Parts: sequence; structure tokens; C-alpha cells
Amino acid sequence: MRSLAKARDHRACGRFDRAESTLRRVLGTEPNHPEAHYELGQIAARHAPEKAVTHFVTALRGAPERPNYWLALATALLAVDRQPDARAILERYKAQSFGPEAQPLNAAFLESTFASAQLRYDRAEYRSAEALLDLVLLLDETHAHATYLAGVIAARTNRPELAYDLISIALYREPKNPLFFSGLSTVLTNRGDHDGAISALEKALEFDPDLAMAHANIAGVYQRRFRYGEALRHAEQAIVLEPGNAGAHSNRGSALLALGRLGEAVEAFDRALGLDPSKLFVASNRLFAKLYAADIPHAEYAADALDYGRRYADPLLRRRPFANDRDPERKLRVGFVSGDLCNHALVRFFEPYLRAIDRDSMSVLAYMTHASEDAFSRRLKPLFDGWHNLANLDDDEAADRIEADAIDILVDLSGHSAGNRLLVFARKPAPVQVTWIGHPGTTGLAAIDYRLTDASTDPLGLAEPLHAERLWRLPRVSATYAGVDNLPPVRERAPFEDVGYITFGCFNRLTKVCDAVLTTWASILDAVPESRLFMVVGDIGTPEVREAVETRLTAAGLPLDRVIFQPRVSSGYHELYHRVDIALDPYPYNGGTTSFDTLSMGVPFVALSGDHAAARVGSSILRVIGLPELVADSQDAYVAIARDLALDRDRLRTIRAGLRERLHASPLMDHAGLAADVDAAFRAMWRQWLSEEQV
Repeated sequence: MRSLAKARDHRACGRFDRAESTLRRVLGTEPNHPEAHYELGQIAARHAPEKAVTHFVTALRGAPERPNYWLALATALLAVDRQPDARAILERYKAQSFGPEAQPLNAAFLESTFASAQLRYDRAEYRSAEALLDLVLLLDETHAHATYLAGVIAARTNRPELAYDLISIALYREPKNPLFFSGLSTVLTNRGDHDGAISALEKALEFDPDLAMAHANIAGVYQRRFRYGEALRHAEQAIVLEPGNAGAHSNRGSALLALGRLGEAVEAFDRALGLDPSKLFVASNRLFAKLYAADIPHAEYAADALDYGRRYADPLLRRRPFANDRDPERKLRVGFVSGDLCNHALVRFFEPYLRAIDRDSMSVLAYMTHASEDAFSRRLKPLFDGWHNLANLDDDEAADRIEADAIDILVDLSGHSAGNRLLVFARKPAPVQVTWIGHPGTTGLAAIDYRLTDASTDPLGLAEPLHAERLWRLPRVSATYAGVDNLPPVRERAPFEDVGYITFGCFNRLTKVCDAVLTTWASILDAVPESRLFMVVGDIGTPEVREAVETRLTAAGLPLDRVIFQPRVSSGYHELYHRVDIALDPYPYNGGTTSFDTLSMGVPFVALSGDHAAARVGSSILRVIGLPELVADSQDAYVAIARDLALDRDRLRTIRAGLRERLHASPLMDHAGLAADVDAAFRAMWRQWLSEEQV
């Protein structure tokens, strides 16, 4: 029919009005003409896809033998978000078993639908992206890239086994695809299989040595294995290949942070944030770097944290009344949010509290933020009245979940550490919100009402101007410690008794060991003849790491022939304390778990008391166990205390004797006492909220 040919020509040339006018005349003669309706559908699809659906339905009814009519209808249905209807059409289409003439049509549909799925994935619209991929795989179950992307979505939505299976299938389809190996590494990393992740990334780089993503990813995994030199090298190679790769700059910053190169780390994090401001975990890492740095005033850290709160969190605050029961004395519902409810140091402090709480006073619910759970998670689960994993929920969904659980007090156990969900707290899903244990400083969030602390860690009046939260000081300590199972015995004789000289030691990460600390330690070795410094340094066996560390130590005045380097170990860690007489606490960011381990192994440590929480942990611990004489208020005093203790061997013997028992008898291991104090604090916070609500 000549009219239809003209209409097709008009549409092809963009003369849509003339094409539509011609087609309307055809329909005036033959109202259900299939091709006329198909052509009108193609025109309507540009701006009115719902009208296009009607035309394509009519066309298909009149000519079901035309494969392009089926696919046009499916495409229009997708355009109006009628994915179930589109799937039904495609299932019927597939059953028609069209011949070779349908193959180019299928290829075009698959390409378009996959592109739409990729776009939605990039916008983090995972459910709709997955539905589109499902349609791609319906028509072509061998589509490797759709299978791979479906696996990536499964990984991002807390379905790790499905993710592994799908990406493995994609690799079966394309066994030399470096992108697929790189994606597999992420799944393996989340499983905790770091060796498997490294193997997958090595495969990716074997097939494509210039794949920036693989270099960036392997840098991240190497850090988890304390292979900091290789991590830094791969991150820098990723940046050479792709200067705008924000993840590579972030991983470079993390490697520099681990190596104690704090100023360079901050610069790398700044670069990553400049490239991608949405990577808020980078902003958190940057804040940690500033906490560690001795040459950055704590006020600058606090200003940055408060700016983080104003910029990213404050706009998300939900302002609405809560439906919680206002009874001041009823059983409270308390939720704890953390990505560290697993094999993590946090458990050493949180589990003993959890076991000691008054179950008549509160119900406790866990909100795990990490997709991977382990044996420690399984041990913790029975201690809660409910356990929810938030890894597959976005921040709005997670906040809704918490609010639906009618939580009265929501407790953040992460602060700015890995796995935090601070932007869930920003939405204020509970009437009272508290940060505790996970971070020794302000989160910067006005939506978090309190930071739980104590008067020794945060003296009254010292920290208030540096916090978005109100400080709630517990009467004795703000956390208690549980030792590890099968802790080895304390060494009966101090090491100096056998080797003839004093060995000072530091078991903390190099991240905490700033240049000012190294200079102070050099003065201590100078003041104590023949003494040694024992340092645990991750990846010290790598030549470039050792060279960088030795350069820093030499610049600080430390004699390398009196420094004993010890790589980090995966077993036998506590036995390393048998080699040290006196430990040295780093500053301004003191040791935490390490300090408790040190005392529990019968080794005293010397601490410098600073002007903020991270710089006062060591001094607080020593004062609580009755050793305030090991706390210095200046670098010179720090040197003098370490020197005098090392030179007075009888006094050193006396302090070492019974040190483990002293720790065990202190409030730092009185879990029931802490639980009672925290319970009272939560009850008082609840009453305070009720009183403020009535004003």
C-alpha cells in the first residue's frame, strides 16, 4: 500500500506529523490495520509510550506472525514500567519459535534492554535493573554480561551465594573476561576469602594488565592482608592508567595511612572526594587520618566532622512525631547498629556488656550492616531479641525498618569506622540516638543526641565545644574488656632477666605511630643504654615498605641496629609480648584493644595524656588500674617515665608482677557494673526525651 510506504518514509525523515496524518487516513478506511497501528505506535513511543502500547496491542492481534510487533509491544510496556506484562509478552514470543528473521530483532532488543539495566544499576536502582536483566536472560540465557551484572546486583543486595553462582556462570561463558574476574574478587572479599580474591584479580590482570579497576581492587585486598607495599604500588598503577578513578585514589590513601604517611593519605582522600563526592566512606577515612595525625589540631578534625554532618547528614533529617509508647518506666527497645558484629575487636568490648544487661529493663535488637556474617555473628545472635542484616537495604529502607521495630534508643557502634551507616542515623529513625565504643570523637551528626563516654576520657568542659552530640559521662568507665580464649600465661621472668637489656615495644599499627612519637622513642633509647625497640609492622618483609619505614625511623634519630622489626602474625600474637619489658603507647591516637592485651600479658606501658578522647585512652586505662605514675603530661615527662622505669629494675619487677590480676580486678573488667551504668544512662536519656517532648 503506497500510503503506508509514504508514512514510513515520513517517519524515517522525522516528519512525524505528516506520517501520523497519513496513517490516520489508512485507519479511517481499515480501523484495525496492523501495520498502520505499528507505525503509529512507533511515533507515539517517542513521547506517549502508554498510547504506543495500545497501538502495538492492536497490531499484534492483527499480525501475530510479525516478530517485530511482539518486541515493540514488550519495549513499550517496559517504557511504562509494566515489567510483569512485558515478561508475559516475551514468554509468549519465545514460544512462537520464530526463525532466523527474528535474530537481528532479538539482538537489538537485548542490546537496548541490557543498556537500560546497566543505566539503572549505575543509578543504584537494583531491583528494576535486575528485572530487566531477567528479561534479557529469558531471551538469551547465554548472555554472559547480563549474567555477570545480575551477579553483581546480587552481591550488592546481600545474596552472596547467588552472586558467586551467577558470576561463576558468566566466567564459564567467557573464561577470559578480566571484568568478570574483577567482579568475582569483590564477592570473595565480602566472604572473607582474601586469598581467593587476590587469585581472581591476578587472573584479571593476566588477561588485561591495563585494567585499572583490577589494580584498584587488588590494592584494597592487599591491605586486608597487610601487604601495604603491593597495595600502594597497584593503587598508583591504577591512577596512571585511569587518573580519574576515585577508588584507586581512595585505596592509595588507605595504603599510605597504614604506612603512617598521614599527610599524603589526607591528600589522596581529598583527591578521591574531589573526583567522586558521593564516596562518603572516603570522607570517613579522611577524618580518621586527621585523628591519627600529630600535626593536625583536634579542633581541625572536629570542624571537618561537623562539616560532614552539615553537608551530608543534616539535609536528611526526618521531622515528624514518633509513635513510641511514652511510659517512662516500661521496658525499652534498644537497637545496636554496626558492621563489626563479627570477628572484630569491637566484640571484645561489646559482647561482655551484652551478656550482662538486665533483660527485664530492655529488649535489644541488632542491626548488622555487613553482608558477611561469621562464627562470631552466630555466637552473638542468641544474645539479641532480634537480628536484622541491613546490607541489602538503602539508608531510607534501613531507617524505615528500624522505625517499624519501634526502637526507643538507637546506638551506633561504628562512628566513622568501616561499615558505618551514619546516614541511617541522619534520618533519625529513633527518638534517642547514641554513639558508643566505635569512634573516639564526634561523628559530626546533630541527629545523634549523645556520645557515651566517661570523665577520664573526656573531662568536663574539655570536649563539649568539639562535639555535635551531648556528652553523657558514665560514672566509672565507658567500656569493659573481655580477654581472648586460651590466653597464654604471663612470662614468669621479665625478658631483661635473660637478655641483659631492656626491650621497649609497640604492638600498635604503624598508622598510629607518627613522626613525633618516633622522635620521642629515639630519646628513650638514648636515655637507656643498650635498650632495644620491638615494633610490630605489617608487611615489613617487603623491601619498599622496609625501606620507607627505616627512612622514617632514621630521620627521627632511631638507631636501626637497636630496632627489632616483627611482621604481623595470624597466630601466636600474644606470645610476642613475652619479648617486651615495657610497652610504649603511641600518641596522639593511643592504643585501644592493644593496650588491654598488653596489660593482660603482664607488660606495663607508658602513655602521654592528650587533650581529646583518642589521645586519653591510654592515660584513662592506667589511672583506672591504679598506675597513674605511668602517665605523662608532656613528651619530656614521657621519656623520663620510661627511662626511670627501665633503670629501676626492682620497681619494674614489682609492677609486672600481678598486672594481669590487677586488670581483671579493675572496673575495666566489671561487665555487670558497666551494664548497670549503661542501663541507667539509657533510662535517663529516655526520660530526658520524654520531658523535652512535653515542653
